[in-house]
Amino acid sequence: MNIRKIYVVLIVLLSMGLFYEWTSENRSAVQLKHMELVDVLARDSLYSSGDEYIFLENDLLEIKIAISTGAIVESRLKKYGVENITGSLGVRVFGSDDRGVFKYYLKTGFTGSSSSKGFSLASYGKDYVELFDAENGFRKRFSFLPASYEVQIEDISERGSGGKAFASMYRTEGMALDLKTNFSDGGMMNSSSYQGVGFNTSSDGYVKSRLSGIDDPVSMSSRSGWISFIQKYFFAALIGSDDYVYNYFAQPASDGVYRMGYTVDKPETQNLVFKHSHRVFIGPKIRKDLVSRAKNLELTIEMGWFWFISQPMVWFLDFLNGFVNSWALSIVLFTLLLKIALFGVTAKGFASMAKMRKVGPKMKEISERHKDDRQRLQKEMADLQKKEGFNPLGGCLPVLVQMPVFIGFFFALREMVELRHAPMGLWISDLSVPDPVFVLPIMFVGIMVLTQRLNPAPPTSDPTQAQVMQYMPVMFGVFFLFFPAGLCLYSVVNSGVSLVQQRYLYRKLGALESGI
Repeated sequence: MNIRKIYVVLIVLLSMGLFYEWTSENRSAVQLKHMELVDVLARDSLYSSGDEYIFLENDLLEIKIAISTGAIVESRLKKYGVENITGSLGVRVFGSDDRGVFKYYLKTGFTGSSSSKGFSLASYGKDYVELFDAENGFRKRFSFLPASYEVQIEDISERGSGGKAFASMYRTEGMALDLKTNFSDGGMMNSSSYQGVGFNTSSDGYVKSRLSGIDDPVSMSSRSGWISFIQKYFFAALIGSDDYVYNYFAQPASDGVYRMGYTVDKPETQNLVFKHSHRVFIGPKIRKDLVSRAKNLELTIEMGWFWFISQPMVWFLDFLNGFVNSWALSIVLFTLLLKIALFGVTAKGFASMAKMRKVGPKMKEISERHKDDRQRLQKEMADLQKKEGFNPLGGCLPVLVQMPVFIGFFFALREMVELRHAPMGLWISDLSVPDPVFVLPIMFVGIMVLTQRLNPAPPTSDPTQAQVMQYMPVMFGVFFLFFPAGLCLYSVVNSGVSLVQQRYLYRKLGALESGI
C-alpha cells in the first residue's frame, strides 16, 4: 500500500474535520447573536404602535409603516426564518441594514403632491392602518388582500389631485437583506444569484436589466403588467390591473438610490384623481403561487439560459413533492425517473464504450506499432472501428445528453425557495446549502473513481493526460463542496445509477473482467 496516499487521505480528512468544527462554531455564534436581536426587538417600544412607526400583520407577513411619510420601510415574512432555528425573525424584503448603508422601501401617492407636516395616524385595527394628511386632504389605507402576501394600499385625495397616482420602490445597490453569504450557508450560490429589475407588459412578456445596466431611464406602458426587483428567494412586485394604463419605469441611481415603479394614466374624461388602489406582492418566489398571481410573474425565478429546462423541472419536482411530502425524496424520485427516460440514449453510449473496452488491447497494440506513422495509425484505427462496429465518440453521448439537464437542474435547485431550510434527514437539515459534513461530495468522488475504472483506457499513454484524469474526481469533489446539498444529492443518485447501468451493460456485453 502506498504510504504517501494514506498520509494524503488522513490530511484531507483532518482538514475537513477542522473545517466542519470551525463552520459549526461560526454558525452557532451567528444564531446566538440573532436570538439576542430577537430579545432586543421584543423589548423595543418601536416594535409596536408608536409615534414614528406602526405595524400591520397577518399570519404570513408583517409590514412596518413610517407614519409621517406613509412608506413601507420594512417587511418580514413570518414563515421564513432568517436562521434555521425556532423563534427566528422572518426574513426581510423591505428594510435597511444595521449600518444604514443598504435601504429598500416603498412609497405611493400622487405626483406633484407634498406636505410639510406629513401624515398622522387616523385609525388602525387588526387588519388595517389608515393615515391622514389634514393639510392636503390625503388619506392612505393599508390592508391585506385575501392572497395573504399581497398588500393593498389605497391613496385617497378628498379634494382631487391634478397629478397621477404612483407607486415606487427605492433601493440602494447591494445584496438582499438577510441573505446568507458565508460558506456554510451557501455563500457562493447566494452571491451569484441574479439581481435586477423585471418588467411585464402586454407586448413584452418579460424584460429584465441588472441595476448596473440602467444607465438611462427605462419606461414602457401597458394595461395590467407588473414591475419588480428580482433577487434570490424573496422579492416585491407592483402588480397592475386591467382597468388602467400603467407607465412602468426604472431610473438610474440618484445619490446611490435606484427608483422603479409606475405612474397611472388618468381617464381622458377625468382631470382630477380622487382614489387609486395599489396591489403589492411581498413574499417568497414559489412558482405555482406566482403563476396564479400574475401572468409571467414566475419568470422572476431567474434560471439562466436553460430556463426552458429548469421551469418544467421545478413544476415536476413540486408535483412529486405533493405525493411524498419530502423534497429530498422528490429529488431522488425525479432523478430515477429521468434515468429511466434517458435509459435508451445512455445504453447506446455505454454499449459503444464496452466495445472500445473489449478492443482496447488491440488499439493499444496498433498505437505502439505505428506511433511513428500517423497516417498509417489513423487508417488502422479506422479499419478496426469498422470491423468491430464501435464509435469512439459514442461514449460522449451520455455526457452530452445529461449536461443540459445538469445545468438546468443546477439553476432550478439554486433558485427554489422551497429547498431553503428543507431537511433531507440524518445529517442534512437544509438542502439549499452545502453538505455540512461533506458526505455527499465524498460519495460523488468515490462513484466517479469507480466509473473511471470502467471507462475504456485511451489508446495513447500520455502521462500528462493520465494524471489529469486521475485527479479529475478530486477536482469535481472540491466544486461539490460549495454546491447545495440538493444538487449533490441529485448528482450522487444520477452517477450511482449510471454506474450500475454501465456495469450491467459491460457484463452483458462481455466487457467486464471478473473482480472489477
